[in-house]
Amino acid sequence: MIRTLSSFKHAFGFTIIGLVLTFSACTAQRQDVPTTPSEVKPLVVLISIDGFKPEYLKRNYSPNLQELAENGALAKGLISSFPSVTFPNHYSIVTGLYPDHHGIVNNTMYDTHIQEVFKLSSRDAVTNPAWWSDAKPIWVSVIEQNKRASTLFWPGTETKIQQIQPNDWLNYDHHMSSTARVEQLLTWLSKPNSMRADFATLYFSEVDSAGHAFGPNSSQVNQSIAHVDQAIAQLRVGLKKLGLDQKTTFIIVSDHGMSVVPSDHWIEVSQVLKDIPEIKYEWTGPVAGINLGEQDVSTALNQLKTIPHLACWKKSEIPTKYHFGTHRRIPKIVCLAENHYVITDKKPLITYPGHHGFAPQEQDMHGLFIASGYQIRKVDLDYFENVDVYSLMTKLLNIPAEKNDGSDHLIKKLIK
Repeated sequence: MIRTLSSFKHAFGFTIIGLVLTFSACTAQRQDVPTTPSEVKPLVVLISIDGFKPEYLKRNYSPNLQELAENGALAKGLISSFPSVTFPNHYSIVTGLYPDHHGIVNNTMYDTHIQEVFKLSSRDAVTNPAWWSDAKPIWVSVIEQNKRASTLFWPGTETKIQQIQPNDWLNYDHHMSSTARVEQLLTWLSKPNSMRADFATLYFSEVDSAGHAFGPNSSQVNQSIAHVDQAIAQLRVGLKKLGLDQKTTFIIVSDHGMSVVPSDHWIEVSQVLKDIPEIKYEWTGPVAGINLGEQDVSTALNQLKTIPHLACWKKSEIPTKYHFGTHRRIPKIVCLAENHYVITDKKPLITYPGHHGFAPQEQDMHGLFIASGYQIRKVDLDYFENVDVYSLMTKLLNIPAEKNDGSDHLIKKLIK
């Protein structure tokens, strides 16, 4: 097509303007790209591998995790908070508070103030800040200190807490592969230095899913361990390409372990409570929560005490070692099954061989803890509680810690 001179000039003028703007943008971006490791701002990456037991490392399916552990700090086990389930423990790790204090007391719960049931599957509940407002998670503190946070899945990140949300975040997608999760995080971390996160989270779900469906001793769990380890290798390679590897500190945790439950180890408590009116089962599983309306709990507790492999308490009388029992979202009666047993209100149609939620002191419930990177000493650690991780991360990020239930012993032991 033949253009007129005026149209050519018009097009040429816009081309020049476009090139100038593009060059200016690229120049501005290059000015913010560090040229030496000393110019790269530090990065702390908190990685959760849901349901990863410490003994999984010994199965030799995770060479990248093993390498990080050998060059950093490895704990014998990370003691979960009670109850040893996903949402409460993830929130404990990022707040340093026991569930009784941060308010996420289970994966399912009812709040008389909110007049709503919290479920993992409920978008309305997960994105309602009222559920999360009893505590300040670490990414809120990071942003308050004029730093930046990118969270590739973590309970609490899908809503504003105290009017603050991470700079980068996604709605949870269980079907997003481990590889895709890493790719997304690396995309966020490829931003110019001033716009890139100081703190990032990454959450892997497939080890937990395989543990529930096939049991912790299955070949499927071994395969999932290998998948996640490959994703961590992908992350390390990506960070190196971005020039961030020498300024990155990894904190790698799991929220709990996993226990084998035989198919006939179900405790059907409804059989002994069938004559008690207004009974409502708020939670079932290794830990159960029961509400009884306005009636006294003594009769129900006496009935429950006749069941073997089961301990039940009035919420105000739960043993102190569990740090649990004062929050309004906790039902009137809390029951805990012996390891390898599960509580139910009716005979299950389908049983799963893997469960968690048992007493945090059980070895099967212990989680993983690895710290590795340029700020971390090589050291072997004993068992410690997951509420202790929070203070370590605030020190690594050079931000003030909120009041919490943890100890600062990791700071002295781990930071160079």
